[in-house]
Amino acid sequence: MATPACEEVVVKYLESLSGEFETTRSGSGCFLVTPFIRPDGEAIELELEQLSSGHVLIGDMGDTLGYLYVNGLTLSRSTLDNARRIARPLGVSLQRNALVVETGPESIGDAVHRLIQSVLAVTSLIRGRRANGRIRFDAEVESFIISSGVTYDGDYEIAGRREKHAFRFHVDSGRNLLVQPITASTEAAARTWAERWAYRFSDVLDMGVEWRPVAVLDDRSGRVIWTPRALAPVQEYAILWAERDRLAGLLGPDN
Repeated sequence: MATPACEEVVVKYLESLSGEFETTRSGSGCFLVTPFIRPDGEAIELELEQLSSGHVLIGDMGDTLGYLYVNGLTLSRSTLDNARRIARPLGVSLQRNALVVETGPESIGDAVHRLIQSVLAVTSLIRGRRANGRIRFDAEVESFIISSGVTYDGDYEIAGRREKHAFRFHVDSGRNLLVQPITASTEAAARTWAERWAYRFSDVLDMGVEWRPVAVLDDRSGRVIWTPRALAPVQEYAILWAERDRLAGLLGPDN
């Protein structure tokens, strides 16, 4: 059997790809399901949005970082920096938690291709996840915040009525959240930390600013550390890590 000409191979390859894309119209653009697959077997999906400028914004809707997060990679500042480093040579940027590229209509095919390349390349960061061992609790909380797609500040200092206090994470965009992870190995230590943070929350709230303090409590060990007595000082601010869907609700776009 004769070897097909290279030109024919290219044509056949492009023909096979063209029949594998699926599109769905949306309000200002469309959703594109590509034939390219992540390691978990899910297809790479993109959103195309028509901008008022006439350009098209194409993004992965945060799915790539979401894939890394749910498969055990800690989303830290260094992870985001690595994602930017990988995507930048392809003309793709990271906006909040989404890989995006903006292009004119005449270059949309090339832009889609470059974005898909970026998605696949950033997906390879999964190799850096920890096979075993527990990550620090504040790193796990930070990873959760990043995966939500909100902008945030780390080690955020605020003046209280009596003194200044540094909170581990500040989430603004109208939310005014002060998110403080708290971990302890015993019930007595948990009570002590709860009292300290209750004082700090109260001190900044006394300034009259409408902050929304959140104490995220580490209950990953499965042991009963956050007893009613330990929890009491921060009860009104507390979210157990096992109930972090409540934190997701505070971080969501409607808050």
